[in-house]
Amino acid sequence: MDDDDTTFFSPALKHRHIEAFRAVMIRGTTTEAALLLHTSQPVVSKLIARFQATSGLKLFELHKGRLVPTPEARVLFNAIERSYVGLEQIGQTISELRGTHSGRIQVGCLPSVGMGTLPKIVKAFMAEHPGVEVVIETVLSPLVKEGVASGRLDLGITSKRIDIAGTDAVPLANVSAVAVMAKTHPLAKKRKVHVEDLDGCGYLASSRHDDMHALMDALFQKHGVRPKMLSETTYALTTCMLALHGVGVGVVSPFVVPDLQKLGLVVKPFFPRVPVELVILTPKDVPSSRLAEAFMQTLRQSLQSSFDD
Repeated sequence: MDDDDTTFFSPALKHRHIEAFRAVMIRGTTTEAALLLHTSQPVVSKLIARFQATSGLKLFELHKGRLVPTPEARVLFNAIERSYVGLEQIGQTISELRGTHSGRIQVGCLPSVGMGTLPKIVKAFMAEHPGVEVVIETVLSPLVKEGVASGRLDLGITSKRIDIAGTDAVPLANVSAVAVMAKTHPLAKKRKVHVEDLDGCGYLASSRHDDMHALMDALFQKHGVRPKMLSETTYALTTCMLALHGVGVGVVSPFVVPDLQKLGLVVKPFFPRVPVELVILTPKDVPSSRLAEAFMQTLRQSLQSSFDD
């Protein structure tokens, strides 16, 4: 290799030269570039001149008082932009690692939480951590677990009853299912709803793939109860909306009902107790980021506060 081939990599070429070149390419004039860099127009002009001399390339033509980039300048600019994108991504990652006020967190949750109490919790978290982007995937428990186990999700909120292989699981909540109905339903006058009350009653069942379906079937068999099955739905939210419109009675997770009560949904304690147990999943043997830890803390505090009231 000839000595001339190393000219571009001369120590005389400095980062400030590249900054000035990039600013002119973006803004179109040295005056505007100076504003972008918080310096003066003569300084930018000198930096551009020095950059051209050091690189051995003619980067701009003067046309009607404006600097017009040469083809070589456009090729160089594209290469520089690719580097800057990489630097910006690195900077974002460093911010995430150093603190909890910027960055991105990916959360998976089962529908009864994602369509119920989680939005309020996310709002509280964002108020404490402005600038953080929260990505929420609301899917069935097995898909939450798969996302966490693969490392695609930072954490998951799911049922305790699923196979949690490949993840670390810690308890989040242990509450009881509730009965839901319209104000006009006969059971709305009762303080509590017992499984026997559902005998011959129009019943809104959960999906056969849902834990609640199997638990309720077992209760019906144990107590000799035969409700009139009216529907079977994938999401507890759908069950609640059907109940709200007077279609029948459902038994659902309490996490989905708070906002619907404001619309007139009647919610009653259900007996015998049907446990709704949630866990937080994180990738196995992988320490959580500060951001994930902060989110989990907000999550625990919010749920504890909601169900202690």
